[in-house]
Amino acid sequence: MPEQLVGGESKTTDEAAAAEAAKEAEAAKTAEPKYDKDGFELDKDGKQKLDAEGKPIPKPVEGKAPAEYAEFKVPEGTTLDEATATEFKAMAKELDLTQEQAQKLLDFGGGKLRALAEGPYKAWSEMQTKWQAEVKADPEIGGTKLEQSVKDASLVFVPGESNPFVGSDAEAKSLKEALNATGAGNNPAIVKMFVRMGRMLAEPASLTGKPPNANTLDAKLDKVFPLMTEQLAEQK
Repeated sequence: MPEQLVGGESKTTDEAAAAEAAKEAEAAKTAEPKYDKDGFELDKDGKQKLDAEGKPIPKPVEGKAPAEYAEFKVPEGTTLDEATATEFKAMAKELDLTQEQAQKLLDFGGGKLRALAEGPYKAWSEMQTKWQAEVKADPEIGGTKLEQSVKDASLVFVPGESNPFVGSDAEAKSLKEALNATGAGNNPAIVKMFVRMGRMLAEPASLTGKPPNANTLDAKLDKVFPLMTEQLAEQK
């Protein structure tokens, strides 16, 4: 209630001064503190405030990290399991990062990890494309011969008495899986080798209708696989 000019209670000079000081103290409590360029608190006269030890009072460091982080957006092409997410939030909390700062850190790290992970696969994929192009252009097995070459090579994966290369369906399956997993099934030299092997299996049978003659097959093998021929001879 404002003081009345007429009829109000009179106050002594001391009381008025005390009241004014109390008002200023209260105002000082609610006012936003001011700081100089060095980050030290200033008094109402613009001078550095001093603590009980006579030292300047620095601006308090306010924590930036939220009490609980919201769910982070995982960079495209990467995943973040629950355990890793918990570890990341703990680290961000320790570094006193805001939600935005933590997200930027995750985006940067996730992007780098993705690039590192995709690098070898990209190189592998480019090599497969290059090899396939070389096979298709090869004068011996590619071009118009490619379809037949693929059929010839497939004979190697058919187990039988006349097939010294693959002894069972399990071996054929294992061989195919190895070629697919490594990408070796696209390598021109390996493709050409399988085509030649398949042709050796097909030629005798196509002429006689019977399993290929052992001597004929050994002679053909000796040209391509001298070591294998030697091993087969030892087994007989």
